Amino acid sequence: MATALLKGGIHLKTDRLFSIVHILLNKDRVTAKELAEKFEVSTRTIYRDVDSLSMSGIPIYTDKGTGGGISLLENYVLNKTVISEAEKNSILLGLEVLEATHYDQSNTAISKLKHLFDGEKNHYIEVDFSDFSNGRQPKIFEDLKAALQKNQTLKMVYQNNSGEKTDRIIDPLKLIFKQQRWYLMAYCHKRKDYRTFRISRILDTEITSKLFNRKDYDISDRVLISHEMNHMEPVTLTLDAKALFRVEEEFSLSRIVHHEDKGILVVTFEAELDEWLLHYIMTYADDLMDIKPEFLKEKLKDKAQKIMNL
Repeated sequence: MATALLKGGIHLKTDRLFSIVHILLNKDRVTAKELAEKFEVSTRTIYRDVDSLSMSGIPIYTDKGTGGGISLLENYVLNKTVISEAEKNSILLGLEVLEATHYDQSNTAISKLKHLFDGEKNHYIEVDFSDFSNGRQPKIFEDLKAALQKNQTLKMVYQNNSGEKTDRIIDPLKLIFKQQRWYLMAYCHKRKDYRTFRISRILDTEITSKLFNRKDYDISDRVLISHEMNHMEPVTLTLDAKALFRVEEEFSLSRIVHHEDKGILVVTFEAELDEWLLHYIMTYADDLMDIKPEFLKEKLKDKAQKIMNL
């Protein structure tokens, strides 16, 4: 994959920055144009990324003219002695996300870093829980990680998108980060089949003493598909052109049409039409001019009206 994306094309900038570093670790020099084409962004965005990396302490620099390009300081390496265990897991997690979307250098980078960190490639992802503000989420993620590591069966209370709550007994197999959401792929004893559960809809978890054999399950890509992850609908945003700076960083160029004569941007992508999308679109409120589909516009109007009535 070019970079970790929502299916609709929204870039995860952190993953792109990390990807740039690892491309440069494997190549002496690349041009801004090459990186822009790989990540489907503008060269201006790439130069902003270079500035961000430089400000973060990465010894990255650019040479202009014939034979010039972007490169790292010679002999620069990731020093494992200055990286904590949590930081190692975060680095590997970023690459696992890239690998899941088929970025062409991620698998090699994962193998090299796991060797550097004295670790083996596992069939699950260890995660840093500090980003989850929901009070129950850290505990749930701790339980999921522990059950994954020890191959323990898990009890959980799950709420579907209709609000229906059910008790499930599952064998957890893999954590998946897709479309800016966390999912758990597991074998569900209630349904007697593989299921993919959205983590934010897990209300409670309990680790049991029962162990399962991971080798009994097929966790290839063909079993990762779930209705939870496939309800994607086309969305079109019309924005004031002054939002171009942000739009170029968050969407691939193929998703953006800039009508300079009208001073507007038209952005098209696919997304799940849920609360997360509504909140995301509201962050463009100052520049938002139109939204399609129409019912999405009405939902946003309702939210805006509720805020005005506070």
